[in-house]
Amino acid sequence: MALAAAACSKSDSAPSTSSCQVTLGSVPTSVTGGATSGSIPVTAASTCAWTAASSATFLTITSGASGTGNGTIGYSIAANTGAARSASISVNGASVNFSQAGAASVAPTGCAVTLSSTNVKINSGGGSADVTVTAPSNCSWTAATNTSFLTASANATGSGSVSISATANGGASRTGTVTIGGQTVTVSQDPGVFAAFNLFDPAQNVDATNVCAFRSATGASTTCTLRSTSFTQGTAPIVTFAWTVQYTYGTVKVISASSDSPNLAFTDSCGVANAGATDDGALNPLDVTLTVTDSLGNTSTTKSGTGNQPKLFVQLFNCDK
Repeated sequence: MALAAAACSKSDSAPSTSSCQVTLGSVPTSVTGGATSGSIPVTAASTCAWTAASSATFLTITSGASGTGNGTIGYSIAANTGAARSASISVNGASVNFSQAGAASVAPTGCAVTLSSTNVKINSGGGSADVTVTAPSNCSWTAATNTSFLTASANATGSGSVSISATANGGASRTGTVTIGGQTVTVSQDPGVFAAFNLFDPAQNVDATNVCAFRSATGASTTCTLRSTSFTQGTAPIVTFAWTVQYTYGTVKVISASSDSPNLAFTDSCGVANAGATDDGALNPLDVTLTVTDSLGNTSTTKSGTGNQPKLFVQLFNCDK
């Protein structure tokens, strides 16, 4: 009987098997494309049981897959043979996220690969840049990106070229790298530039609108105003505002202007004969495109009716209506 009582007491103090909070120690999470390994400290209450799990096969838990209280998880990351990738180890809801660079692309021994440039710049609004590769006809080489915002892929023999693409930069300046034939190409982007504008009809109201009315009781002309609300994430100012405005009023009217002024005004009249004006004001689409350029040469373009820009219209009234 005494032995049974002791067993019951021991069972009451056994560690909890339900999920409980753990804290994971800090480890390097950005690693090269080569194979690597390490360990993650686990801090937990003495009765807290925990289990570790990996989100990808290339990230392996080598020891400490489960435990109770404080412990350590051993892990290994396999060598990367492709593009940059990521995976995580999760423990009771906490996780460590690893980012591994793409595979290093090395030209064969005795194969001399020459690049047209090892430093390129891509517009902060996104785009691409080409790097020319010069190599002997029997020299094979590959290209792969090491950075998530870049795209580059090539597998060729002899001379050729690699097109490196970058997504639009929505924040501060940034750099990334691409490996071509064993050589590193550094790609930079300046801070983001964003184009935006509003339409105003001063004769009708003081607020921004999506309709400018060619309307007058006296036959006077109407002035519509476009005002840029564009901005940058960096210190380089916007220096050029290029507008294209198009609408139909009897004929197709196109206005193009480029200057350092953020505003553009255009004027038209009510009641143009046989041009579609009506007593209640016929609505015709107003197509506006704005391209802004900062002092570093980065550009951004937006159009009415796309993204956050509303559709715009001109309203054609007969005079005195």
